[in-house]
Amino acid sequence: MRRIKVALKLPKGDLAVIAKAKHIASCMTGNAYVPSPPVLIATLESHIADAEAAQVTAGTRVRGAATARDQKLRVVLDDLEQLRVYVETVANTHGPDAKAVIVSCGMHVKQSAGPSKALFDVKQGKTSGSVRLLALHPGIRASFGWQYSVDGEQWVDAGETSAAELERGGFTPGTEYWFRFSTLTTHGRSDWSDPLKLLVT
Repeated sequence: MRRIKVALKLPKGDLAVIAKAKHIASCMTGNAYVPSPPVLIATLESHIADAEAAQVTAGTRVRGAATARDQKLRVVLDDLEQLRVYVETVANTHGPDAKAVIVSCGMHVKQSAGPSKALFDVKQGKTSGSVRLLALHPGIRASFGWQYSVDGEQWVDAGETSAAELERGGFTPGTEYWFRFSTLTTHGRSDWSDPLKLLVT
């Protein structure tokens, strides 16, 4: 399973950025995929209106107006970045619907020049009967829940960590186990990852 990255693809020019921000706000308003954005859409729209007003004032060449406009635009850009990270996190919990989530929010799938990093990896631990589980961090504050299974159907909790990794012993050498994880953020708990299988040594 590969993690999808999200890009804003902001155009050049202050007015074009404001137009793009309006488009994203419109797309995310009432969007069922993203019910709990870290920045309220009404707040984003208010910041956009402030930036628009500052842009008009900057056109009159009033002293300090350009600086004020830049500050207002920076607030809008900060809002958009928080929303980008949120949409990326949500999209990566929706499996095959991930791209639909991103497009529905007025954003874009980031094209990578090389292979994407795996969302999850399982390795042998430092000692016999131990494993090391590694997850790709979602980029916001999160905790990680871990599970294992001997048949891929009945799952056993392996604990919760604040780090995106866990090393755990007590497994039977020569036995195959399945492993998976989920993340818990302020937006709720994600679906479980696709499981990975490892023959423990």
